[in-house]
Amino acid sequence: MKIKIILLSFLLTVSSCSIFKKTQALSENNPASINLNEDPLQKFIGDYSIQVFGLPDGSDLEIEMTISRDGHGLKTIFISDEASQGYDILGTEVEEDFLYIDIFVKDYGINVAFELFVEGTKVTGYLADMFELEGTKSN
Repeated sequence: MKIKIILLSFLLTVSSCSIFKKTQALSENNPASINLNEDPLQKFIGDYSIQVFGLPDGSDLEIEMTISRDGHGLKTIFISDEASQGYDILGTEVEEDFLYIDIFVKDYGINVAFELFVEGTKVTGYLADMFELEGTKSN
C-alpha cells in the first residue's frame, strides 16, 4: 500500500511539473507574443483617412490625420484643412486596444474624443460616442 501511495505521489509530481515546464516553453518561444509586448503602439502609427457620419448639421466629415510616436506615447496631427482649423488636439492615448484622440471642437466649445479601433488597414469607431466613423489606415 505504501508503495502505491509513493508511486502515485511521484507520478502526480512529475506530471504537474511537466505541465508547467511545457506551458513556460510555449510562451517563451512564441514570437507573436514577444513582438506584441515590445511595442503595442506600433499598430496605430500611420496615416488615416476617416469619414464621420451624421453630424448634428446633417453633414458628414472627412478627416485626414497622421499619428506618430512622440516619446513613449503617440501624437496626432490633422492634415485636412477643415479639421485642423475646427479642432484642437488635446491628446492621444491607447487603452484596451482602442485609440483615443481627445479634441476640442471650436464651434461648440466642447471636448470630445475619437474612439478608433484599428484592424489591419480598416478603421472603425465613434466620435463623441454617438457619431459612427469608418476609414482606412496606411503607412
